[in-house]
Amino acid sequence: MQDSNRRSEKEDEVPEDSGKLLRVAVIGTGKMGRCLATILKDRAEVTVCSRSEDRARSLAMRSGVGWAGIDAISASDVVIAAIPSEILPSFAEDAAALMRPGTLFVDVSSVKLGFIEEVQRKLPECFGYISIHPLFTSPRIKEKDMAVINVRRSPIGEKFTSLLSDSGIRVFETTPEEHDRATAITQVLHHFALLSFEKALKDLSDDCELEVEKFWTHSLKKTLAVLRLINRNHETILMIQRRNRFGREIREEFVRNAERLNQEFSR
Repeated sequence: MQDSNRRSEKEDEVPEDSGKLLRVAVIGTGKMGRCLATILKDRAEVTVCSRSEDRARSLAMRSGVGWAGIDAISASDVVIAAIPSEILPSFAEDAAALMRPGTLFVDVSSVKLGFIEEVQRKLPECFGYISIHPLFTSPRIKEKDMAVINVRRSPIGEKFTSLLSDSGIRVFETTPEEHDRATAITQVLHHFALLSFEKALKDLSDDCELEVEKFWTHSLKKTLAVLRLINRNHETILMIQRRNRFGREIREEFVRNAERLNQEFSR
């Protein structure tokens, strides 16, 4: 079915270097889709695409970019899938039926091992493939770092990486395993520690007859503000905890360190 829908004529392929702005389709109307659309719009022709045209239109008006239905990816040089990781493989298969040969497929998953292999199996060799992880969620952040994994290199992929750098993003290349080992420490550990603290604070406060909130310190309020941000992205947090294959050993090490500190402080 894919082969019958995919364009194969030479004139329908993505030009390697046309000298024009890259045509970038951002799939997804969530926070990361909004962020990337806003950052890239000054140096690329950005279109927000969604199966819900109303949501695409709303985001486009706020971000100052174009909008279209999902079929518009057929006219794009780059397709950025800013969607939940769990549906990436099925979306990649659907997108492959629409993309022109030479198009670059980009995913924005926070976990790489497992997902990259699944997506790669869905994308024929005629497509480039880059997996990115923006280490920020707002275009207003001054220091914007991004991990980039060149899964399947292509001329459009090189142009896209340059576009990221030209847009003020500090790009560094990594591998799927290096990424997941590192983010097991920077994300799995970070989120697990905060969620453990939140659960303990709630349980202890509920069991206490005192008005604990009256004694909240300024630093505690800042911690709770961070937790509110994390909980807004609860499904992604759970996915990272469950799908990062190095997460369990990191959580166990956290528990061991907590127990050691408890013993030290109890002397």
